[in-house]
Amino acid sequence: MIGQAGESKRIGLAKWLQGALAIAVALQLVLGAWTGAANAAGDNGAKPNTTKEQVGQAIASLQASLGKANPVSDWIAFGLARSGQPAGSRYLPEAAKSVDSGSLRLVTDYARVALAINANGGDVRKAGAAGKVDLLFKIANFEKITAQGPNAPAYALLALDAAGYVPGTKDRWTRDDLVKWLVDNRNADGGWSLKAGKSDVDVTGIVLSALAGYKDRKEVSAIIDEALTWLSSAQRDTAGFGNPTETSESTAQVLIALASLGIDPVNDTRFVKNGKSALARLLEFRLTDGQFAHEVGGKADAMASFYALLGLTAAERWMDGLPGLYSGVATKAASTVNVYGLSGTVTTGKANGKTALEALVNVLDGAKIAYGIDRHPQFGALLQSIAGVENGKFGGYDGWQYGVKRDGAWVTIGEGMGTFAMQAGDELAVYYGGSDTTLVHSVKVEPAAPRAGQTVSVTVEKETFDWDSGKVVVSAAEGAQVKLGGATAKTDKDGKAQLTTPQAGSYAIAVDGYRNDAAPTYVAWAGKLEVAPYTKNVTVRVEGDARAVASGRAQGGTALEALEQLLTAKNVKHEIADSAYGKYISSINGIAGGKFGGYDGWMFAVVRHGAWIIPAEGAATFLLEEGDELVVYYGGDATQLAEPVAIAPAKPKPGQAFTVTVTNRAWNWTTNQFDAAKPIAGATVSVGTATAVTDDKGQAAFKGQAEGLYTLQVTGYAKDAAPNVARSVATLPIAGAYADQSAVAGWATDAVMISRAAPLLRGIGDGTATFKPKQAVTRAEFVAALARALGLKGGSASTAFKDIPSGAWYAKDVGAAVTAGLVGGVSAGQFAPDATLTREQAAILLTRALKLQAKSTVALADAKQINPSAVAAVQAVIQQGWMTPYEGKFSPKASLSREQAAVVAVRVLEAKK
Repeated sequence: MIGQAGESKRIGLAKWLQGALAIAVALQLVLGAWTGAANAAGDNGAKPNTTKEQVGQAIASLQASLGKANPVSDWIAFGLARSGQPAGSRYLPEAAKSVDSGSLRLVTDYARVALAINANGGDVRKAGAAGKVDLLFKIANFEKITAQGPNAPAYALLALDAAGYVPGTKDRWTRDDLVKWLVDNRNADGGWSLKAGKSDVDVTGIVLSALAGYKDRKEVSAIIDEALTWLSSAQRDTAGFGNPTETSESTAQVLIALASLGIDPVNDTRFVKNGKSALARLLEFRLTDGQFAHEVGGKADAMASFYALLGLTAAERWMDGLPGLYSGVATKAASTVNVYGLSGTVTTGKANGKTALEALVNVLDGAKIAYGIDRHPQFGALLQSIAGVENGKFGGYDGWQYGVKRDGAWVTIGEGMGTFAMQAGDELAVYYGGSDTTLVHSVKVEPAAPRAGQTVSVTVEKETFDWDSGKVVVSAAEGAQVKLGGATAKTDKDGKAQLTTPQAGSYAIAVDGYRNDAAPTYVAWAGKLEVAPYTKNVTVRVEGDARAVASGRAQGGTALEALEQLLTAKNVKHEIADSAYGKYISSINGIAGGKFGGYDGWMFAVVRHGAWIIPAEGAATFLLEEGDELVVYYGGDATQLAEPVAIAPAKPKPGQAFTVTVTNRAWNWTTNQFDAAKPIAGATVSVGTATAVTDDKGQAAFKGQAEGLYTLQVTGYAKDAAPNVARSVATLPIAGAYADQSAVAGWATDAVMISRAAPLLRGIGDGTATFKPKQAVTRAEFVAALARALGLKGGSASTAFKDIPSGAWYAKDVGAAVTAGLVGGVSAGQFAPDATLTREQAAILLTRALKLQAKSTVALADAKQINPSAVAAVQAVIQQGWMTPYEGKFSPKASLSREQAAVVAVRVLEAKK
C-alpha cells in the first residue's frame, strides 16, 4: 500500500491520527510546522549554517582529485564508491590480485578489502581471481582478532554487517561476540583507545560507527550515550577534534560516527561549540584547490583529503536520509525504481539500496536528476522535490509519496522512505500524489494473447488501505486512462475499457490517472502486451457463374487476404476496389460484378466447424479462424448456399446404393439468425461420373459405386443469370473396413478411410486386411503416400536402390518421388525402405515435397529436443497446418504412426485439389 516519501499523513502518524481534521493537522505539522522545531533544537547560541550544497561541492572536488589515483587503493576505492562514484572497473581486478597475493595478514586487512569490494559491487564471499576466497569467513574465524585492540573487532563488525554475513555454526567470532568485546573493553571515561587508559577520538569514532547498528540494544545504548558524552567533552572550542593536536582526520572520524548513529552533524547541540558544528569546522581545513590539510593552515595532505571525503560523505548521506557510511551495498538482485511525475515517467532504473530512499537516490543520481530532502527531527528524512517539482504544488495534501511492490503485491507501509528496508527484487514506485491518488491493484487484458486488429477488454482494479480495519480494499478503477499502441480509452464504472490492438508486435500498455491542475488520481502502471500476428491456415474456393475458378490452401488474417494470396498463387487476374464501406471484390478471372444487370456480384461466406457463417462485414475486415473454408462465389439475390449434404447411409460401402439430400438455411437479416432448413429442388448432384437432380425433397438417388475416393459436387448454374445454387464440393470416400478398424483413433477415422479409398496409404503391404494404426510408418510407406497424394508418376526405385526389389508395391511410387527430387537415399544405393520415421524426419520429407518455409517461430516446450537440421522443417509444417503439436510439444523423436501418416497424406491430397 501507499507510503509517503515526503509530507505524508502515513509517516509515523497513521497509528494514532484518525479523521479528516486530524489528518489535516498532521499534514500541517509535516508540511511546515516542524521547521521551527528543528531550528529550536539546534539553538543554544549556535548558528550552524553549513549547507548540503557546500558539502556537495567539497565532495565533488575530492572525487576529482582522489579519483586520479592509479592504481586505486582500497580506502580510496571505498570512499569514491560511497560518495557516488564507484571505481569497480579499476579497483576490483586489483583487489583480486591483492587477495591472491597472500599480503592480507591482519583482520583489519581483510575488513578493509571486504568493505571496498562490497562498496564497489563485488562479492566478498567470492574474492580473488578464481572467486574462491570468502573474506567474511576469514574475518569471522580470525583467531587473534583482539590483538590490535578495539580497531580490529570494530572493523570486523563493520565488514560483516556491510555485506550481510550469514554466520556459520562453528565460527570463532559471532557478531554478538564482537559487540560484547567492544562493550566490555572500553575505558573508564567512556571511550576507547588502542591501549587501556585515556580514550582516543579516532578509535572511539570507529567503535561508535561499528556499534551504530546495535544502538537499540539495552546494553549498547547506555555505553553509546557515555561515549558521546566523552566525545562532546573532547571537542575543542574550535568545534574540531584531535589530541594532542587538532586534525581534520579526527574531526572526520567523529562526523562518520555521528551520522552512523543518526545524529544531526550540523544541529545537535552536544557537538556545536561557539556556534560552530564539527562539520563546519572540517570545511575550514579545505584549501583553495579543494584538497584538505592535516592541520589548519597546513599544506594539502593525501590522508587528510581521503578522510575528509569519508567524513563529508557520511554527513551528506545523513542529510539525504541514507544509511551510514559503512552500511554496505546489497549484493542481491537490485530493486526496480520508477519515478512518476505530474504527467509521465520522470525516470526508471535499477539500483541497490538498503532503504527505499537510498535506492531512489541512487537512481536519481545516476540519471542526474535534482532532488531535495529535508530532515524532520521526529519523522526523519522527507523527500521534498524531484526534478523541480515541490511538495504542495496544488495547495493541498499533495506531494511525493511511494509504494513498494513485493512478489507482485503492494506492501502495506507505515513508515518513511528513509527507514523502509528494501528486499531483493522489490519494485519501488515514487510518485507525486494527493489524498485521492490510488494504487493500481491489477490490470487484466482479455483475451490475454490478442491478435492484431482484435478488440480487447482491459479491466483495471485499484486498491486502498482501510486503516480502521487494517485490510486492503480492492475495487473497480473508474476513470483510469488506458493506453495501447497510440490508442487511449477511459475505464467505466466497472473499471473496463475497450481498445483495438495494433499490428503484430510487442507494445507497452499503460494505465494512469494524470490530469491538469491536480495530482494524478492513479499511480501510473506499465506493462507489456504481445500482439500475435493474425495469419490463419484456411482453404479457399472461388466459384464463378458457370464453373469453378480456383481452389486450394491459403493463409491470411482476413477473408480478403486469404483470397488474394490464393488468386495470386494461381495466377488468376482479379481486381479489388475501394468504397466508402471499405474494400470489395470487383472482378475475378474477367467476371465483373453486375454481369447480369442486377444486384449480382462477388460474395463470400465461410464454413466454420461444418456450419455456414454469413458475414455482416466486408471481406477486408472479416477475421478468419484456423481451418475455415472460405467460399467466394458469384451470386445474386436468389443464389442459395447449400448446407453440407446429408448422405444416407453416411458411409456407403462399395456397391451400396445411397441418397444425397441438399438443403439450404436462408440467413434472416431481420432476426440475425438462420431460418429453418429447406430442401433445394432442381440442383444437380454428381458423384464421379454419375449425375442426378434433386427432387422437391432435395434428394438425389445413386446406385452403388466401386471402392474409391469420389468428389461429390452440387451445382445450380442458370442460363443468362447468376447461379441458383453456389457450387459446393465434398469428398466422398467409398471404402470397405479393415479388420482392426476399431483400433483407429476417432480423430484419424475419416483420414484412414479416405487414405484407403484414394488410395494413398492402405493396409500393411498396401493391402486391405489390417491397417495397424499405431504401428510406426516406414520410409517406403510414407514416401509412397506422399507421391500418390501429389499425383507423381513414372520411375522405378529398384534401379537406383539395391534394397528396393523391382516387384515391391512401393517401387514405382518411391521412384516417382526420387525422379521429382523429393527424396533421396540414406546412403549410396541404399533407401532403407523398412526403416521407421520419427516425426522430425517426416517433417523434413514433407517440407521438401511441398517446398515449405517457416515464416515465424512457434514456441514448443520440447524445442531443444529437435535436431538443428530439422528445426526449420518442424516450424514450417506446424505453421502451415501439415502436422500438429500436442499440448505444446512436437515430440520430434517419437515415431510417426501409420494413422498419423494417413492424416498427413490426406491433408496433402486435399491441398492439391
